Amino acid sequence: SSGINAEYGGWRQVEERRRLEEDEIWRQMVNCHQGTMDSYLEEIITRSVSKTADEQARAEIHAKAEKINEIAYDIESRRDRLQSEDIVAALVYSFLLPEVEKETLREEVKKEQRRHILAAHSVIHGQSAEIERERSSSSGTGPES
Repeated sequence: SSGINAEYGGWRQVEERRRLEEDEIWRQMVNCHQGTMDSYLEEIITRSVSKTADEQARAEIHAKAEKINEIAYDIESRRDRLQSEDIVAALVYSFLLPEVEKETLREEVKKEQRRHILAAHSVIHGQSAEIERERSSSSGTGPES
């Protein structure tokens, strides 16, 4: 009887280990599928948001352009040639100037970044040269020996 119980207990342990392994495989598979599904859904949402933002931006730009056209036509109908040229110049200026200012700002940022990079290089190279001098003088292989 104790032999049968021992055999049955051993069989139960094997069966329990197998069940735990299968449960672990199942859990890992579900986690993998969940991760894949999360990534897939995130990609779909990101694309959708991006597409919606692009469409919304285009619609807003189109609406502003139409409004500017309406204003320009309205003003144009009431102005003489010289005034019309002034209006065109003002409109061109208002469109181009922000871009020119952005480009100028970009150049200033680049210049500032270059200045910081050069300063960092100078510090690094200065420190490495100083370390080399110290190493040379302490090892006796420098110009002093």
